[in-house]
Amino acid sequence: MEYRPLGSTGLQVSIAGLGTGGPAQLGQKAGLSAQESQRLVRVALDLGINIFDSSPAYGKSEELLGAGLQGVPRDRFIVATKFQPHEGNALKQDPQALMAQLEESLRRLRLETIDVLQYHGVAPEEYRTVIDRFHPVALRAQEQGKVRFLGITETVANDPQHEMLNVALAEGIHDTCMVHYGILNQQAEHKVFPLARQHNVGIFVMAPVRTSLRTPDEAVRRMNEFIDKGWLDIPRPSINDPLGLGRIGKATTDVTRIAYLFAAVPQEVSTVLIGTGNIDHLRKNVRDISGPKLSPEEIAFLRQTYGHLAWDA
Repeated sequence: MEYRPLGSTGLQVSIAGLGTGGPAQLGQKAGLSAQESQRLVRVALDLGINIFDSSPAYGKSEELLGAGLQGVPRDRFIVATKFQPHEGNALKQDPQALMAQLEESLRRLRLETIDVLQYHGVAPEEYRTVIDRFHPVALRAQEQGKVRFLGITETVANDPQHEMLNVALAEGIHDTCMVHYGILNQQAEHKVFPLARQHNVGIFVMAPVRTSLRTPDEAVRRMNEFIDKGWLDIPRPSINDPLGLGRIGKATTDVTRIAYLFAAVPQEVSTVLIGTGNIDHLRKNVRDISGPKLSPEEIAFLRQTYGHLAWDA
């Protein structure tokens, strides 16, 4: 397993991280028992994963993660969770809501200190209010030792051009951020990654596979959709070569492997989150991201072919 710096935090994190949200939520959506979800956490540790991302918004993920990490030496893992600033469709009014939610997260995770607390799913138009309202409380929690580092995450669906992060990272007040980046949305390369490098911000990558690159069939459907919409001007894909890499002699049906490897290419990326409730999938994903890297020719092809897209799902 490769380990990279998480910005200026001094933490070294595995390039493959375990995300407890998304469609899987540590197996909650697939009907896994609590014991099976906890076993998934232990297998992740055995595979070399040391960074775990969670949120109160992910069902019982914090509770399941805390139970799975129970008894593991504290220096073997790093936990990032989130403050959910929304109540329904509006922002919470009381700044102390952050402290109250943080206390609940500490209890569910069975921790005295959370390594990284990130503002969750902040839209561009909400950013200023979220920071002005809640950041003083977050800084106080940091001073009290309840959290070590602070960060922010964007929304996947409503901010494909990363407008919020382009503003947030320029302020230089965040230790980490979470960004949607992958083959079908490479826009972070233009401003987010340079800003992160300038301010030494650690980057969590989310959703490099999401709802488009889980299987060859799904990838073919998505590429045909983009062609029909006029977003891609490429030959129709085949089930034996969904991404068209055969045009450079690299045809493959293993789209998830290519997706994870591509997401890990930029050195600004600290960790790429894998969201699964399936141990076999987790093992394969870790093998993929830890295996042979993409060639310069493959990277150039994927950037040239898909780099203009800003897919938001």
